[in-house]
Amino acid sequence: MSDERQDPMPEFRPGDEPETHSDGAAEAQPDAAAENPVPERLSYTSPPALMTAVVLSMVLLAFAMFGWWQLGPEIRSEITWPQAATLLFFIFFMIFVMLSVGYSRLWAADDQVVVRNGPLVRRYSVNEIAGLRLRSGDAWSSLLIKRDGGLKRAPVLAIQFLEGEAAQRKVIELRRWLVEHGATSQDVT
Repeated sequence: MSDERQDPMPEFRPGDEPETHSDGAAEAQPDAAAENPVPERLSYTSPPALMTAVVLSMVLLAFAMFGWWQLGPEIRSEITWPQAATLLFFIFFMIFVMLSVGYSRLWAADDQVVVRNGPLVRRYSVNEIAGLRLRSGDAWSSLLIKRDGGLKRAPVLAIQFLEGEAAQRKVIELRRWLVEHGATSQDVT
């Protein structure tokens, strides 16, 4: 039994089936690339990741405020400004990290792909990219980056599996854009 998972990339989409005439002959469909030209620029973000980050940030802030209120006035009066500032720093730092992950984004333009995952930004030339993967069971997609004759997976949090069909459309569109701009896996062993 193979441990490899298959890519859920459909071979065709509804509406792509050839039409048949009464004599049973299939009518040729116009080229899908001609109908849907590849855009020059792509920009993706994950709405579910952003919603989760915003909700968790609000919950964290609400719990922090409730905890502060629960301390009571006699204990709150004994807390110094440096102690309160330290607590606020950690609360706002956690909110910053959650929101930065929620605002993860991917831009593709000018033969370059820029991926922001949280506070980290990575730039990849199309020549460095062998492909894009989003398999069933993966939480998010991965760019396949050429390194030392092999492949290294670089996470792309802007395309998440839980987006369903929207994620699959993003994957198909980004793959088309990559191929159009010269990405290839031919020199990878």
